[in-house]
Amino acid sequence: MALSITILIACKDDTQNETTTQDSEIKFNIPDGFSLEEIYHPSANEQGSWVALAQGPNGIIYSCDQYGKIYSFTPPKKGEELSKVDVTPLDIEIGQAHGLLWAFNSLYVSVNKRWEEDSDYGSGIYKIEDTNSDGVLDQSTMLLKLQGNGEHGPHSLVLSPDGNEIYFIAGNHTLVPDVLKNNSRLPNNWNEDNLLPTYLDARGHANDIKAPGGWVAKFNPEGTEWELLSAGYRNPFDIAFNNDGELFTYDSDMEWDIGMPWYRPTRICHVVPGSEYGWRTGSGKWPAYYPDNLPAVHNLEQGSPTAVLSAASLNFPSKYKNGLLVMDWSFGTVYFIDLVPKGSSYEATREQFFSGTPLPLTDMISGSDGNLYFATGGRNLDSHFYRLTYTGDATAKADTVENAENKQLRELRRTLESFQKSSLEEGLSLAWENLDHEDRFIRYAARMVLEHAEFDTWKDRFSSETEATKLINASIALARTDDPQHQQLLYKKLEPIQLETLTKENQLALLRAYSLSFIRMGKPANAAGNVIAKKLNNSFPHANNSVNKELGQILLYLEADGITEGLVNQLVKHTEERTVSEGVGLLDEETTLRSEQYGEIIREVLAKMPPSEAIYYGMLLSNAEKGWNKELRETYFSWFYDVLGSKGGMSFKAYMENVRQRAMTHVPEAEKAYFKEISGEYSPTDAVADLPQPQGPGGIYTAGDIQNIVWNEEMNGGDFEAGKRAFEAAMCVLCHRIRGEGGAAGPDLTQAHTKFGTYDLIHAVLSPNDEISDQYAHTLLELADGKNLAGRIQSENEEEIVLMPNPYNETYTVTIKKETVVQRGPSPISPMPGGLLNRLNPQEIKDLFKYLQSGGDENHESYNENESQD
Repeated sequence: MALSITILIACKDDTQNETTTQDSEIKFNIPDGFSLEEIYHPSANEQGSWVALAQGPNGIIYSCDQYGKIYSFTPPKKGEELSKVDVTPLDIEIGQAHGLLWAFNSLYVSVNKRWEEDSDYGSGIYKIEDTNSDGVLDQSTMLLKLQGNGEHGPHSLVLSPDGNEIYFIAGNHTLVPDVLKNNSRLPNNWNEDNLLPTYLDARGHANDIKAPGGWVAKFNPEGTEWELLSAGYRNPFDIAFNNDGELFTYDSDMEWDIGMPWYRPTRICHVVPGSEYGWRTGSGKWPAYYPDNLPAVHNLEQGSPTAVLSAASLNFPSKYKNGLLVMDWSFGTVYFIDLVPKGSSYEATREQFFSGTPLPLTDMISGSDGNLYFATGGRNLDSHFYRLTYTGDATAKADTVENAENKQLRELRRTLESFQKSSLEEGLSLAWENLDHEDRFIRYAARMVLEHAEFDTWKDRFSSETEATKLINASIALARTDDPQHQQLLYKKLEPIQLETLTKENQLALLRAYSLSFIRMGKPANAAGNVIAKKLNNSFPHANNSVNKELGQILLYLEADGITEGLVNQLVKHTEERTVSEGVGLLDEETTLRSEQYGEIIREVLAKMPPSEAIYYGMLLSNAEKGWNKELRETYFSWFYDVLGSKGGMSFKAYMENVRQRAMTHVPEAEKAYFKEISGEYSPTDAVADLPQPQGPGGIYTAGDIQNIVWNEEMNGGDFEAGKRAFEAAMCVLCHRIRGEGGAAGPDLTQAHTKFGTYDLIHAVLSPNDEISDQYAHTLLELADGKNLAGRIQSENEEEIVLMPNPYNETYTVTIKKETVVQRGPSPISPMPGGLLNRLNPQEIKDLFKYLQSGGDENHESYNENESQD
């Protein structure tokens, strides 16, 4: 049983920089045999919100405020607390650290701060030393300057198991510096490597962030030797070595993507040299089965990963010694990850070690006394510092005896990794020998040896090889050389390999080899492409969902016969079956209740889970230009009603609107009005005749684009008449009123600026399906023949419903017999179409938002002051 305890604390209120205190409760669930003490309250002592900790010499602990100073103190005896005078700020300019490490008689600091023109320090790795041996740290030296900051910026540091090097991890908004690009265990020709056009986040997050994403590096104590080790992460905050000297991290999910086929939960990753974990922006994330990235050791669910700690040096029961403790900030949970060797890597189980509500966990360390010390805070939240002590029987469980074979496989993998940057014949021979090893991590390490070598050094082996698994993995390495002159050789070697003769793992690898050859070497000539398409088309549809998806995108790319109809059939099948993508789990309801901010969304998704497999095919079909007929298009565009009735993350509906818009670009102009109507969007037709036309030229704008335009100080600050004209040209006036002028099909926008900030207005315009007011929502009628009709109900009697489907034309009505209506409910599609801003040029958009911010008042103060960011 766990011990449930409640601690009364004083909470800091940071509103408008005023500090007040109020009584609050944190409810803890602590396992039996452990004792928890709160020993300091940084926020109450005006020492910020702590996010980084380090154990120093002589029992000293270092801590850092996310937006402020570094502090040092010695933890008190059991039962005692620290006072403010015990916690001393370092007399050093740098602070704002996400990572601290005491090593080599110095404090290493990972600063996370935007570089400003007048600032002497910003993001980077620093070394703080005591230069005169008086026991006071007095000098800081920047070892590496980094570009990137914020919650996805530079993060944590850890000492190598041999005590000779330092490892460092950074989130995906941290650019890889040249010194690491030039000395990398990954070939530095990384790319997005998606076969078909992807979708950027509909709300603008990370849209300008490209490969390789978050990364791990190591350096020597002096900061003169640097090496990039691993990449392809989203935003892991911390790293830790286990007892075997293997490195692990806890990567984050993108909670806005819940319900989409590319969503990846938080996960534990084994950070081996040369590893790639496949994060790409938007919908471009690689599935775990792609052989050019590695799978997670363990998938958790949703959360905000922070600290990772090996429990080896804690005075805890031996069951914890080989595992990791990991922190989730969002749901206030520390998990124990029990790592079990599996081949050359690991598998894991997990359990909740302790939790609290509210408990925004930021960092933890193993103290020199063997106790666990941890902090809460972040984002200026109330910050606390605790000590967790084990008081029970330390012999509760015996250590696990490891299989000798696993150790041998780890040694083989490490040997291969040692050849990654060498063209020695010994390394190439060992690599080729293990390209078909049953252990995935060993196959990966072997392929990386080839990728670091010139193709000429292994061309003869490739040309003479006949074993399918070796040929497939070598073909992936060859494709990633980006050299089109070898494309025909690659196709020649893959041609005899038949998909149905392979294991599932090799089927997926073969399909990825083909995709990478197209991406990296170019689209094959018609003859070669037709041969590949004919070969693969015989296997579509496939019984395995993952294989089927890869076949679908390749065949669409190659414009194979009948593929559009085949994809529509898969869309219908997986919608009816409500198929959810493999490996995606959601938190249990009890855990979601620990977070007011994130928990409600997850509970809503649990109740109305989107058919993510069907969404995958819906996305593929948005790229299909050929093979359509009227019936297929009717099935496809009416499908949007089905999928938008589900609940996903914050970007879910906006993504689906973007899918619909892209698909509509492939519809002949004469048919667009009909298919827009089927998918819930109506053209204004005659209603726009008297409106001014946009000046243009427009563009396909993302949320990030609009934000940059609205807050661009170099542009005209906004003109009232121009804003009014843009309001009309964008057709807003047809449905919305401002100061009594305009339509009434949508909300009056005169007071919108008093209720919504600019950011909220941008997303309401770009993604109208996200939030639909009951007052203005259309009614969706599902008919017995399978069709959907949506609109405002004009009238209704016992026999008929008269529907007004077109918000721009109240005279157009449709009469439906009630006996044909199977179900009715609110339409998940807003009567407001998406993409309205795409007709405007940037200055028109700027003028429009200034007009909305003014509420249509030409004397509003916003027209009489310098433009500033909202």
